[in-house]
Amino acid sequence: MIKMDLIDIQKRLEDAIHNAFDGPCWVRAEINNITVSKGHCYLELVQKDKATNKLLAKAHAVIWASRYALLEPFFRTATGMHLQAGIQVLLSVEPNMHPLYGLSLVVVNIDPSYTMGDIEAERKKTWDRLLKEGVVEMNKQLPFPDVPLSLAVISSSTAAGYQDFANHITKGGFAFKTVLFPALMQGDKSPDSIIEAMEKVMNHDTSFDVLLILRGGGAVTDLHSYDNYNLAAHIAQFPIPVITGVGHHKDVHIADKVAHLSLKTPTAVADFLNNHLEEEEQEVVAVLRSLEKAINYRLESEKKALEHLLKDVERTAAWTIRNHLHKLELLEQRIESNNPLTVLKKGYSLTLFQGKALLNTEDLKPGHKIETVLFNGSIASVVDSINEK
Repeated sequence: MIKMDLIDIQKRLEDAIHNAFDGPCWVRAEINNITVSKGHCYLELVQKDKATNKLLAKAHAVIWASRYALLEPFFRTATGMHLQAGIQVLLSVEPNMHPLYGLSLVVVNIDPSYTMGDIEAERKKTWDRLLKEGVVEMNKQLPFPDVPLSLAVISSSTAAGYQDFANHITKGGFAFKTVLFPALMQGDKSPDSIIEAMEKVMNHDTSFDVLLILRGGGAVTDLHSYDNYNLAAHIAQFPIPVITGVGHHKDVHIADKVAHLSLKTPTAVADFLNNHLEEEEQEVVAVLRSLEKAINYRLESEKKALEHLLKDVERTAAWTIRNHLHKLELLEQRIESNNPLTVLKKGYSLTLFQGKALLNTEDLKPGHKIETVLFNGSIASVVDSINEK
């Protein structure tokens, strides 16, 4: 058995690795961890089994500051994202074995098209899964409220986009009530953070009309988290309409495609809500005006009908009064004709005995006092004799 110092083993490995590679080689891997210090970028690269997600290999890599200053902007411009944990990359590396620092891969180049292809493949896989589960249209099919005044907002409280939203939403003069649920809006931890905020919205005491997911104010290159399956699935199945305004200007992400409505920026979301309520207000005003016209028309019709009815009543009342007056005149004539004074006026007289009209002589006796009533007076008499005949 050969005995040697550690430095000897390390140097042998250094020579072996140096002789094994004539130059840089392309390596496919996933970035598991990334740290930037003093301009240098340190990566932990891993390879996982696609079926079981079991870790198969791991290695450390470095992009020296001078190279990182070139590769990171190049990658960001080509892919729309930063180099970050969780993405697949194709790196041109120079394997390097150092007796003191061990094995590392020195990155000299990167192929953004490989990452883009993997991102598109993963995005398609996520989209196909959502389609298969039948949830893509669920949030879109929810009825949008006519007057969405109670708003749940998921955003970062310090983001410029949220501040722009807050400023614009007040310009319409409507009584919006907004409750902010803070969350991380970019980076690999943002999907879980947004989902947690969505659960808080559901458990809140307030019954919200709409959920707004607003990002704005961050880098446009940090939008890949909005293609996350779990986040998209939660948005698609959320029980109230979801509006996204995550600040993108080119790409449409899966979160946007499953939301009830997707707008470019938080400001655009505020303007949409103000315009929506303004349109509703105009419709209400139009309805009120139509109602006012209908009421005025009905009142005018009823007024004319009432005037016609009053004329009919007036004519009927006049005829009734004339008819009754005529009857009264006839009755008056009848009463007048039967009035004893009318008879007395003709020369007749009325004899009273004990205050009652005397109709025969049976009750009279000589000496009784009687009263004879004439038209213009009366005569008191004493019965002297009675002639029965």
